Order: sequence, then structure tokens, then C-alpha cells
Amino acid sequence: MYSCYLHAESFSRLFAQLPTDDPAGRNLRRYYAVVPITEVPAAWANWLEVNARDSSDKGKVPTAIRSTLSEKPEWFAAYNRGLTVSASLIEWDNKAKRLELGFDDPEYHGVLDGGHTLRAILDERDRLNGEGQAGFCNLEIFTGLEGAEVPGLVEARNTSKQVASKSLMNLEGAFDALKAAIGHAKGNLITWKENEEGQFDVRELIGILTALDPSSVLDNTQPVIAYSGKEACLRRFKANPAALEKLFGIAGDALEMWDAIQWRLPGQYNDRGAGTGASGKFGALKGVQQTPKKPKQLPFIGRKTPYHTPTGYIYPVLSAFRAMLVEENGKWAWGEGINPLTLIEEGVATEIFIRSVRESINNYRNPNRTGKDTQAWTSAYQAARIMYLERALP
Repeated sequence: MYSCYLHAESFSRLFAQLPTDDPAGRNLRRYYAVVPITEVPAAWANWLEVNARDSSDKGKVPTAIRSTLSEKPEWFAAYNRGLTVSASLIEWDNKAKRLELGFDDPEYHGVLDGGHTLRAILDERDRLNGEGQAGFCNLEIFTGLEGAEVPGLVEARNTSKQVASKSLMNLEGAFDALKAAIGHAKGNLITWKENEEGQFDVRELIGILTALDPSSVLDNTQPVIAYSGKEACLRRFKANPAALEKLFGIAGDALEMWDAIQWRLPGQYNDRGAGTGASGKFGALKGVQQTPKKPKQLPFIGRKTPYHTPTGYIYPVLSAFRAMLVEENGKWAWGEGINPLTLIEEGVATEIFIRSVRESINNYRNPNRTGKDTQAWTSAYQAARIMYLERALP
């Protein structure tokens, strides 16, 4: 038998009878505890057989857990569900605030849920090299689980967060044509499924293509859903892939445009804003953050920027460039003489931002509200359309 002792900040018992097939009324109980992160036993890494998922240090979820542990450890118990444990023994010493847990059989006892969390805690402990960890971890503890109750509970806990839609679509090959269109270099920077390495989520890419889809103009609507509903964009793509497939030829450009706008916009706004009716500096706009010591990576153009610009400001500007697309042989392509990256470098995106998005920022002072502001999207599109026609006219 394995046993351990943990100091706990709080402990509570839930004695509501849980259903069992045992006519004698077996003591199937549930408890909650909050323990310092330093108290989480390293030996629990050897009691993960009951967990349905292999723990990982790759992907969005493990990265977010590690980020909270290192940057906001005091919020860890609020941000993270913690660990769910099945034990054969539990004893609580209220005076000493000491919790004893015991595991007998690895088939029934150990960490049922929270493998990513456990690994992140132990990895952070190694990184700190004995300097200690701040923050607390939630523990949910079951005793008396038997037979099929264990896999049943494990399955329920591990499917409470359903397999991401993107993972299922990737498995079905829904992204294969898109991967081929953007090539290996850019494709390797994208996470196409859960727990995959990459710097850019495929949902964001589908959102960008949705924002650039000129068919929204034909429907007399604005593709605000590209910003506000990434999962909805995935569902639309899955239901009707042909609509976005018409844009696959410019998908690589779209990714570079996404980065280029973030790279050029701050400096151009600061240099030219006063002459175009803008006031103040880009870094003073609501929601914009400057972190020179932790610059943001712009992987598709190989740059870094100290400005973290809300995506609610970027989407309307990027989407406006759909005004410069023309249909050729059933595909969308840039109009004659149009190179979007050159236009961004020349300040066209900044001009669109000042003519449309900046007013929404001043009105609402809320990046999320601006991202959903149909009028900002409409003004941005109209500004881009005028610029395109001015260039196209002899």
C-alpha cells in the first residue's frame, strides 16, 4: 500500500449517499481539499494508470496550465479544476490540518483526472529547483469506488471536455487541402489538433478565411462571426467546405497579412496618426499592451513586436481586404496589380484602421465590443473598396 501525508488549507466531506449496487450500503464517499502546490506528491506520477489520457507538456492546455503556474500562481486554484483522485484510505486530522491518503491497487486508485495538471506542477517544481511554489491546488477525492464505477467515472471526467472539433476534423482529413495550399513551412506553425506543437491555431486560420470571404458582401452582411465564433466558423466550414476552398489559394497570404498588420500598424499609427485625424499613441489605445521584455512572436513573417493588439481590432481591418478580391475560374484571387503585403507596408491597413476601427475604440473603449461592431467592419470594408477603385481606375 502507498500512503502520503499532505497539509491542507481546507477540507470538506460530502456524505450524500452515492448510488451503488451494494445492498449493504458501501461507503462510497466524496471529499474536497485545497492543498498548497508544494504538497502535491511527486509519487502520484506513478499512479496514473486509471487516467484515460496520457499526460502531455505540449499543446494549448498544458501551455496554459504552465503559464498560470509561473505567472499567476495565486490564481491557480481558481483557474484550474485540479486533480481528481480515487483512494483506498482517507484520514483527516483537523487539529494538525493534515490529510492522509492511501492507494492500494493501481487499477482502481490514483489520479483519475488532471494528468496534465499534475505533470505541469511537477515540471514547474523541477524548474524552480527547490525554490518553492506559490499557490494552491484543488483535490476531489473519492473512496470506495469498485469495478466498473472507476472506468465509468474516468470516462465521464475525461469527456467533460469533449475532443476538440478541430481534432476530429483533422482526423477526417478536412484540412488536408488547406495544408497542401499553404505548404509545409507555414503548416508546421499551425496546431491542427489537440496537444500538437504550433504557434497558431487552425481555428484562427479558418476565422481569417471566413473574414476574407467575399460572399459575405454578396449576402449584404459582415463576417463578424470570424471574430466572435471560431467554433461556429469550423462548423460552417465542415458543412460547406467549398465556400472557403475558393480562398485556399490566398491562405498563405492571409497568414502573412495577419502578422504584417500587427507589425506595421503600431509604428505607422504613431508616425502618421496625427496627420489623419488620430490622436495619441497606439500603445495608449484601450486594450493594447506594450511588453518590450516579452515581445509577441509573429511566426509567419519572422518578426517580434512589443505591442499586443486585441484581435478585435485586427479582424475588421484584415476583412476589409476582401474588397480587393476578384473571382477567377471559380477561385478568389487578388485584383490586378494588388499585392496585399505591399499595401500593408505602404500604410493601407493603418489608413483603414484610422478611418473605421479607431472610432469604434473611442466609442466603446472595449476591444471585444469593437470586434463585434458591425459598423466598424462596414466602414473598414468601404474604405478598402474606395482605395481599391482609386487604384484600379485609369
